[in-house]
Amino acid sequence: MASLYSIARKTGKAWRIELSNGEERATVISLGKMPKKSAELCLSMVEQIAAANAAGQSYSVEVATWTQSIGDELHAKLVNADLLRQRQRRTLGTFIADYVMERTDWKKGSAAVFRASQKQMLGFFGEDTPLEKVSAENAVAFRLYLQKRYSEATISKIIKHSRQIFTIAWQRKLITDNPFETVKAGSQRNPERLYFVSAEESQALIDACNSPKQRLIIALARWGGLRCPSELAGLKWSEVNWERNRFIVHSPKTEGHGKAQRTVPIFEELYPFFREAWESAPEGVDRVFSEITAKKSLGSFIDKTATRAGLVLWEKPFQNMRSTRATELIEIYPAHVVNAWMGHTEAVAMAHYRQTGKAIDKFYEQAAGTGKNTTPQKTVGKMVGEHAGVGCFGVEVKIQILPQPLVFQSLATLLTTPYRTKISIK
Repeated sequence: MASLYSIARKTGKAWRIELSNGEERATVISLGKMPKKSAELCLSMVEQIAAANAAGQSYSVEVATWTQSIGDELHAKLVNADLLRQRQRRTLGTFIADYVMERTDWKKGSAAVFRASQKQMLGFFGEDTPLEKVSAENAVAFRLYLQKRYSEATISKIIKHSRQIFTIAWQRKLITDNPFETVKAGSQRNPERLYFVSAEESQALIDACNSPKQRLIIALARWGGLRCPSELAGLKWSEVNWERNRFIVHSPKTEGHGKAQRTVPIFEELYPFFREAWESAPEGVDRVFSEITAKKSLGSFIDKTATRAGLVLWEKPFQNMRSTRATELIEIYPAHVVNAWMGHTEAVAMAHYRQTGKAIDKFYEQAAGTGKNTTPQKTVGKMVGEHAGVGCFGVEVKIQILPQPLVFQSLATLLTTPYRTKISIK
């Protein structure tokens, strides 16, 4: 049985718990100064801990959470009272491992990305380093270390994961502050990796494929804009509507955001490869790519195909094919329609998919017209003739442009400059 007592002190009211287990002398746990409600909570927790220990039962979730949240000083007093075991120092390695085990909501892809960041953190700080030993200076040094080795996009991802880990540790009161709180993560955009995959390069890859299924993989990435391999794994022939020329795409990446699937057109460029694969598909098999899983890498396939095609493969081949398609479609269709087909938001599209560079070459040509430049004299002559040929109060004005070099001037200046023009009135 446990009882709570107050102690009057000059500096304020302090509290203590007396725990009796039937012996003559009770165990005293000094709580020090704290609000009465906090002292009463400590009393309740001590009683539950004592009861669970006596019965040989595990603690409730509420008690277990409380024991993790209290400071080292109070925890040590409960250890001295034989209520709790000695608290083990939480190292970075054990804490990250426990946190990853807790995140049962993560997709396999998300877990794999986090593990890559985890490897960098543990490699720099050390697995056995206590959480409280990682300082703000260490966090800054970690970012400088990453800057010498990785792109800003990769650094941003690692720093954000690091901040996430230490934020959780701070929320659980394992550390007093987050050393990564003021460390800038930066942008995860990396425009240097964007590459516009031309139709000729796409066709070269397709021609180098060995089967209809392989050709369809390239076509779906380049002309369908699918995420590969994750969105290939869920394709089903039963969800292809040939009459309306559209098919359903299941998206593990956006499933957690309430967008588990979307409907995509069978684009004109995609149709022949879709049809070829359908006609050669075995009967009774609904999955289009039964051999592909969401975590299967297609890196070896695309590397070998590019080698056979005689191409030097660009970075992130499948992502850049998807990016290229998104860039092409936005030139033709409204943004909200393209975003629905591609399965991303406008913000994500602008940050990671829309391209310039080679993608806008044709707009330069379009803006320049036919591209056949004319001399300034002819251009000015045509302009003046169109504006001053007829209609000046019934007077026809004939202007002859002399062969001297001209600069572009207003019509009024041109008409009042005798050494540049010869005007005759009929």
